[in-house]
Amino acid sequence: MDYIYIRSLQVDYLQNNQTIAALENVNLSLPQASTGVIIGPSGCGKSTLLSILANLNPNYEGRVLLNGKTPRESRDTALILQEYGLLPWKTVWDNVKLGLQIRGIPKNKIASRTEDILKKLGLLSLRKRFPTQLSGGQRQRVAIARSLILEPKLLLMDEPFSSLDALTREEMQDLLLELWKETHLTILIITHNIEEAVFLGQKIFIMSACPGTIIQEFENPLAGDHTARGKMEFLEMCSILRSYFRRGEKDALSPACL
Repeated sequence: MDYIYIRSLQVDYLQNNQTIAALENVNLSLPQASTGVIIGPSGCGKSTLLSILANLNPNYEGRVLLNGKTPRESRDTALILQEYGLLPWKTVWDNVKLGLQIRGIPKNKIASRTEDILKKLGLLSLRKRFPTQLSGGQRQRVAIARSLILEPKLLLMDEPFSSLDALTREEMQDLLLELWKETHLTILIITHNIEEAVFLGQKIFIMSACPGTIIQEFENPLAGDHTARGKMEFLEMCSILRSYFRRGEKDALSPACL
């Protein structure tokens, strides 16, 4: 069963009194409890697509369903942005519990659920710190904790690991896979990192230059296999994706996209 179902998605915006297509005829399906990755050149509409799924942009044409519901009807989606979206004036504890407060959950339940998720992600000892007192990896864990505490069924991530060093990035990739296996979330990630796409995505979607559309998708049996890195099959998949990615980057420099 597909959790994400998109057909004939079109998103336009106005610029200098002209209508510009950001997304055009996007078709995408992602099964429930699976992981998907979107790659494509900068400016091709990847983040716009996630904003539609997260119900941050209602201005679109076409059919978009999340477990049979429109984004507006669904309350089971969490979004993690590239810069984490943490409030700098709130502690780790207060950042993580914020979503529960907004939903009006009783205080005793908020406290117990916040403590549980901080323990799970190894953050309880940092609960009184502010985001500026944390490393990049720790801030990413806080962002994940703030999303998971809401018990979503769909997790959207917009280049979540791009600002991390290589070792911390791999650590966060491993953590994400552990959480996915435990929670059976449906996860859709945007990344520019080819190796990350092959390691995390059971389905990999390649977007064209603007107006963005899905030009190719791959079923990826190598996703989640820690022994795959360095193997010929892994390198071959990376090479295939890189060729599509570079082609899209060249198209993105055409006059129609500038």
